[in-house]
Amino acid sequence: FSPQPQELIDAARARYSLPERFFLYVGTLEPRKNLSRVVRAWDRVAAELPEDLVIAGRVGWKTEELDEAIAMAEHRGRIHRPGFIDATDLPALLCAARAFVWPSLYEGFGLPVIEAMACGTPVITSDTTSLPEVTGDAALLVDPCDEDAIADAMTRLSSDEALHRKLVEAGRQRARKFTWHRCAEETLVVYRHVSD
Repeated sequence: FSPQPQELIDAARARYSLPERFFLYVGTLEPRKNLSRVVRAWDRVAAELPEDLVIAGRVGWKTEELDEAIAMAEHRGRIHRPGFIDATDLPALLCAARAFVWPSLYEGFGLPVIEAMACGTPVITSDTTSLPEVTGDAALLVDPCDEDAIADAMTRLSSDEALHRKLVEAGRQRARKFTWHRCAEETLVVYRHVSD
């Protein structure tokens, strides 16, 4: 995961029939991902935003609330559901997005926010569970139950170029701290501590 060449970004956008500007969620569609609130939050401000909303990923379970939120959205024609995204397309799709929206209700770690930041994509995520620890000050943190806060974060990232640039750079720096080599070293330390 890293910034991608423009031709790959354009090809991924075309492959999934996506617009020029959009907010992106990628992951399994399930209740803990908080997607019905994302839809309602975006719909509140969509008339003022150039960004559409893209909700990509496999259907998990209990998606009825999400389906209902989309059906009830005033701007539902600007909500895109491309389904599963091939892993080879994911970095380019992340780079194409104006921001990665991940206000999950619960995450064990939140690897997708690191992947987005590594691609230079600003992140909107929850101020709960592990996510503030993972993102530090390199993301916009919101109360995942507050649709106004989610909508405000989208509005800010849509229009505030200085904030957008700041989060792109902060996100890249933050993502560099998370490597598989470091993960292996720290896991080994835990194993040694437990075995003593």
